[in-house]
Amino acid sequence: MKTATRQEAVSGDHREVRKVQFTGRSTYVLSLPKKWIEEMRVKAGDQVTLVREADNSLSIVPISAGPADSLSEATAIIMPGDGSNTLKRKVVSMYLAGYNVIHLKLKAGRINPALRDAVREVARRNLVGTEMIADASDIITLQVLLSLPELSVNTAIRRMYLIASSMHKDSMTALLELNHELAKEVIKSDDEVDRFSLYVLRNLVMATQNGRVLREMGLKNPSDCLSYRVAVKSIERVADHACGIAEMAAKLKEKLPKETTQKVEKMSYLALTVLGDSVESLLRRDYQLADRTVDAVEGIHALEEEAAAAIEKDRVKDPASVKLVLEDIRRTAEYASDIAEAALNETIDEVIERQTAAKAK
Repeated sequence: MKTATRQEAVSGDHREVRKVQFTGRSTYVLSLPKKWIEEMRVKAGDQVTLVREADNSLSIVPISAGPADSLSEATAIIMPGDGSNTLKRKVVSMYLAGYNVIHLKLKAGRINPALRDAVREVARRNLVGTEMIADASDIITLQVLLSLPELSVNTAIRRMYLIASSMHKDSMTALLELNHELAKEVIKSDDEVDRFSLYVLRNLVMATQNGRVLREMGLKNPSDCLSYRVAVKSIERVADHACGIAEMAAKLKEKLPKETTQKVEKMSYLALTVLGDSVESLLRRDYQLADRTVDAVEGIHALEEEAAAAIEKDRVKDPASVKLVLEDIRRTAEYASDIAEAALNETIDEVIERQTAAKAK
């Protein structure tokens, strides 16, 4: 194989300019820096995979390489004034940044039990696949045990949607049947949605930095990460609004009158329907379904006005609390619209391609 002459280095160890050489009748040759080859542990005769990325860049991946991994490890210093909430935020930020091993180190003295318990709690309640693997007097170490792509982004988002929609249904049941125990269970379920939310956001951050991670997660383009982030945050907010309904249900002393109940149920049914359709339109990349969903959401405002009128007509006790429930339901539908609009933005190229093809015929 003919070797190209080396050009000047452009910036640091991660970029060099090389000439593409032409040899024979149909072969183009590009030499690779010796240092890179040695660092990747590739030798003469090894096979590599060439991948054309969505942005028209080229990736060269050794076939012998294992699955793409997250960043190795990082250490955060515990400052004297750090409280439990500050330490939790540091842990979550390092987790979202993609670090696989997280060290929390105190410069001097012993880590007090309250901080230690806070780290243990955030790992257990909020961080999927994370365990405390070292617990010394001056350092705590967490490790993310999941490796890509054990749980695809689509699977995690679908799981988030199922939990959030179930929370909404249960909160409505608690409201209409005055089931205070069920209302408490709904509020507890919010942690599970938050765990999946952080997990997906962590993966999306890594996907924006590494094309291999993007493909292993089942995504096609870097732009997918923006749309999926909208979906994750929207579903997380839907779960929060379900908790809001449950909290109101726990306060009510009497069941709602029949007409008010019917109007509230009608609103809830529409909100759940558009939420399910919006998630499906994103995961299935269905432009037409997303478009219909955005139109359907517009109907929630008329239903809210009807329900508010029924509350006044039935002289519901504590009408302000019930109207807050209506707002929670409306916001659920509006977050569904946000997801559907993300799906529209994600799939518009497919619609344009189909129209272009139709004109060509």
